[in-house]
This record gives sequence, C-alpha cells and structure tokens, in this order.
Amino acid sequence: MKKKLLILMVLCVALNGCTTMKKWFGLNKTAPDETKIETRAPLVLPPNFDELP
Repeated sequence: MKKKLLILMVLCVALNGCTTMKKWFGLNKTAPDETKIETRAPLVLPPNFDELP
C-alpha cells in the first residue's frame, strides 16, 4: 500500500513539471494581454453643481 502511494506521489510530482500534461488537464494559467486592455472614457462632470437636485 505504501509503495503504491509513493509511486503515485512521484508520478504526480513528475507530471506537474511537464507543461504538455498541464495543457491536457487544463491547468495552465492565462494572463491577460496588456495590448488588449480597453481604456475607459473620462468622466463628464455637469457644468454647474448648483442645479443638481
């Protein structure tokens, strides 16, 4: 039983370093692309604050 657990642990550690296995299991982290970030328009302030309710 201990031998099977040890083999499983070694296999998990070995596969964890393999990037193709991470792709197969969907474990890759996808960072946002800095070039695709949209900028927001600046806020528009009303011309006179006294007229606000």
